[in-house]
Amino acid sequence: MSFFDTDFFDCNVNNYIEISASLINFPENFLLENKFGLYVRGLDKKTLRIIDDVISDKFSDEIIPVITIKLIVNKTLEPQWYVTNNRNEDKLITSADRGRLNCYMISDYIDSHFSWNKGNPLYTLLRSTTSIDETQNNNIIIECLRDAKREIDKIGFDNLNEVTSLVKEEAEILGLNIIDIKTTLDSRELSIKDGRISLHENSIPFRLKGKGAKRLASIAIQAVHVQTGGIMLIDEIEQGLEPDRIMQIAKALKENSVGQIFISTHSREAICELGAEPLLLLLKNELTDEILAKKLSFTDSKLQGAIRACPEAFFAQKVIVCEGATEVGICRALDSWRKLNNKPSMSFQNCAYVDGKGNTLIDRVDTINEVGILMAVLCDSDCSEVNDLKSGWTNNGVTIFDCESDLCFERQVFRDLPWAAILESVDYVIKVHKKTEESLVDSLKSKFPDKNRFPKNWKISDTPEMRETLAKASIVREKEWFKSIHHGEALGNIIFKFFNDIRPTTRLCQILTTLSNWVDA
Repeated sequence: MSFFDTDFFDCNVNNYIEISASLINFPENFLLENKFGLYVRGLDKKTLRIIDDVISDKFSDEIIPVITIKLIVNKTLEPQWYVTNNRNEDKLITSADRGRLNCYMISDYIDSHFSWNKGNPLYTLLRSTTSIDETQNNNIIIECLRDAKREIDKIGFDNLNEVTSLVKEEAEILGLNIIDIKTTLDSRELSIKDGRISLHENSIPFRLKGKGAKRLASIAIQAVHVQTGGIMLIDEIEQGLEPDRIMQIAKALKENSVGQIFISTHSREAICELGAEPLLLLLKNELTDEILAKKLSFTDSKLQGAIRACPEAFFAQKVIVCEGATEVGICRALDSWRKLNNKPSMSFQNCAYVDGKGNTLIDRVDTINEVGILMAVLCDSDCSEVNDLKSGWTNNGVTIFDCESDLCFERQVFRDLPWAAILESVDYVIKVHKKTEESLVDSLKSKFPDKNRFPKNWKISDTPEMRETLAKASIVREKEWFKSIHHGEALGNIIFKFFNDIRPTTRLCQILTTLSNWVDA
């Protein structure tokens, strides 16, 4: 590996880099005393603690052998690799021994994975295959090249003979006898150090394939290594791949591989397919740069459901759990309003919003809160079961943004919006739901306290009764006006269009103002 000043924190080369990794399932000969036997440690599988004071003959199913490899890079930029423990001074580990760990990374720089030169995974596979005699492993590629050269020599380069003859004649005039001169391959070019021999599909080298195809081929090569104890590192598995292909690969790696595979991802498809069991959530504290690593509970069926239903929540540092689709739409509108007012987008603030889908709201809140992600809830106040839990959620660090007592979000909106905004929302409903003025009036009359007293000029009748009537008409079961993300966002856009005209003392203004502030906190 090559290192540069930019690899150091804040480019300060006076603070050296130190990274340690403790490995299990390493090559057996590492246990020999003349190798690293004196540096072997123990891993307690129950507590996941590493034990220094352990005797090799005491290893069991509960205590397994571990070696810890440490990398140090100082300002000379020369990496130093050691095997380390707390009993002895560090011992250097050579590149050859590190190579025996068969650890390869699939990233943007994988063209070398398709060539057969030493140090690459194909060559390592060749050395480990049982169908080839061990004594031939180091020479089989060069022998293949020699066989190819002998075949080329038989054919010759007839198209070059004329020029070769002219050179031979001129050499004879100068007194040089080169009667046997011919054109063929230089044996020096049989060197495999620069990867002249590589995988092709038909006549096209694999290095010229598309990004997705190259990554898949490289994963296939590493998958063979993993079966025999290798370590596969896949950096952002989703790169260059379609969503369905991401899910297919994640499923195949999970089901068919028996070794060690580490995947980094920002793909909802990848974690939806993998589920909670193999996931390790990494959360960064922006103030201290501390990384919190949290193993998710693979026995929690609620967590499995949450990951597959709203995976975006697990990529954020703070999450707004919305009671339903309307609230999700409101959050989308809030995000647009923030941008128009020169506030950073919610994603820039590492904030996501997800749909609690009403009946699963409680499970979503409890599950995400247990994971340790900072969380807020945007919800109604017309469900006693949810209301009973709010104080407990608050005590556990969850911030609640809810409506006034017994109100759903739509009723809060029709209570607090300026009348002009309410009329604009009604115009939207008539347009998108293909209602007529007559059908709308019939719907409103059925909800008015006394339909015989329903005002003919209801559009200029800004009264509490009219506002409540509009609210009730908007939430008729199976005929809801705003019960979708799209319609909720449209309602939200109307709210924020008139946001400066909403009285600051109203609950709607307080909810949206404090929610936006929470995003920035």
